[in-house]
Amino acid sequence: MIMSAMTPGRRLALRLGVAAAMLTCLALIYCGCSASTPQRAVGDFISARIAGKDDKAAKMTVEETLEGYAGGEAYLYASSVTFTMDPPQVDGDRAVVTVHYAWDDKVVDLQYVARRVGTKWKVALAETEELWLPDIDLDGGP
Repeated sequence: MIMSAMTPGRRLALRLGVAAAMLTCLALIYCGCSASTPQRAVGDFISARIAGKDDKAAKMTVEETLEGYAGGEAYLYASSVTFTMDPPQVDGDRAVVTVHYAWDDKVVDLQYVARRVGTKWKVALAETEELWLPDIDLDGGP
C-alpha cells in the first residue's frame, strides 16, 4: 500500500536500496563462512594430503613446502580412516587443533599447530612435529 503512494522514482530508489542491502548481507555471510580458521586450515591441509594434492597442501603451511615433513597423511588415501577435529585452543596467533583419526575400532589423536600468517591460518609443520616428537631432533643435529 505504501509503495503505491510513492512516485515511480522513489519506488525504484527504494527497491535499489533493498537490493543493495541484501547483496551486502550476502557478501558478509559469504566472507564469514569462508573466513580462515585454525580448524579449517588443518582440515583442508589433511584433506589435500589424503587426496594426493601435495602442492596445494604445501601452500597451506607456514613453511610452504612439505620437504622433510614427517607426517603420513598421504598414506591414508584409499583407506577407511576418517578424521574429526576438536575446536582449536587459540593463544594469540598460535592455535593447536586436536585431530582424531579413526578406523575400525581404533582412534589416534594427533595435534597440529596452526599459525596466523597475515589474515590466514596455516599449518606450522615444524611446530607440529615438535609436538609429535618432542625429544627428537628432526634436523639431524647431535
